[in-house]
Amino acid sequence: MSDEMVRNFIGLLKDPAFAALCKQANESPLSWSAFKKMPMPPGLSAEQAWRVLNAIRRQTAVLLPFFGTSGRQGWYSATRSIQASLDDISRRCHEGSWLDLATKSRNTVYFLIEAHVNDAVTGLREDGLNLGYEKAREVLRGERGPEASEEVLLLNGHRAVWELERYRDAPCTPELIWDIYRQVAKGAGEQTSLSSRQASVLWGSNRFDSTASLLLIARLVNGEGVDSAEHPLLLAMAVRFLFMSTFPLPAWNGVVSSLIMKLLFLKSRLPVLAFVPILEACREWEQGIIRPPAVAASVKGSSILIDDEIDYTVYVTVMTQLAQLKLDEVEGELKRVIKRDQVFSQTLRDDLDINHRQRTVLQMSLSNPAAVFRIESHRKTHRVVYATARADLLGLVGMGFLECRRVKRAFEFTVVPGIRQMLVGPAGLRP
Repeated sequence: MSDEMVRNFIGLLKDPAFAALCKQANESPLSWSAFKKMPMPPGLSAEQAWRVLNAIRRQTAVLLPFFGTSGRQGWYSATRSIQASLDDISRRCHEGSWLDLATKSRNTVYFLIEAHVNDAVTGLREDGLNLGYEKAREVLRGERGPEASEEVLLLNGHRAVWELERYRDAPCTPELIWDIYRQVAKGAGEQTSLSSRQASVLWGSNRFDSTASLLLIARLVNGEGVDSAEHPLLLAMAVRFLFMSTFPLPAWNGVVSSLIMKLLFLKSRLPVLAFVPILEACREWEQGIIRPPAVAASVKGSSILIDDEIDYTVYVTVMTQLAQLKLDEVEGELKRVIKRDQVFSQTLRDDLDINHRQRTVLQMSLSNPAAVFRIESHRKTHRVVYATARADLLGLVGMGFLECRRVKRAFEFTVVPGIRQMLVGPAGLRP
């Protein structure tokens, strides 16, 4: 490079217009459509300035630890907006955070059950299965046994979630992933449904074979071969991409990928992320349900081809925004549940002899007046003996909050109409 070229380049870097372009690109993703409307440095076209800017960004970019679809290298710029979002997620999801303590509270039992049901259903949809929410809820709450292969898969995956804790402090290996797969697949039969694929350049077949893919997934979960500052959320997105583009397992890659993502969050000491419906958010975005301005871009505009490489900065931005959206929903719902329980605790302490398990039933009744409670599911939820569970529900019948009826050989407890007015209405129980 000649001295004149060096001087020209330094002059470009000092140019106020170009400095403004660099500042904007460092702050948040800058699309071509927005870029070309900005003032350009003298003597440069928008296309030339775009090429120079992206060449500079590429020098400090984070490279993906694998080649994506079509064998292209992928990278992203760690913009200030991305870093701020990731810092916010870490602050709210780490061990000992308010959200972590809230998820461990006995007062949030029913909220967590519903979260697990929703997450399990989303995992099935990753594998092309469409099990109704109410049927899934019945199986996971122990109200009946699984009657079809997809319900067996659902229950296996749910049980595997509770086994993840024992893997947390052990290195993730391809053998461990196979072990989790065998737990999930036991009795579920062969997969005949087509797994879902994202309709963008982010998705599609990949050149990895199964062995190489599982080894790379294990390394990502362990945080090996990646920048030590790489956030677990982004590593989890890479895990999902590898599972759903290489299909390293014989079946049920969607369900297993969800479990491995949760394992990654546990190993990274961000346990709250395991309760955040990230997969649901991703699917809603991919289907166009969540779209701008709620997030930075649609699927179509989330990746940019630059010099035969793919810039994923917009995609990474969207992933952090989706996680924050769902994290806000989880936090908001937990706060409502806890506040409602505090009101119940004060009100019912003065008026009725009622325990914390019965309060959670009343909370659920307010949220879902069509809810049906059964002794066996109540027993499993709260880990009490049958007699205690029966006494809890019959006690609420005696207080006039539930009705009891016999269905076949079991009792079902339904919510009395008008329970909201009874509990929180003008004539309800208020201190």
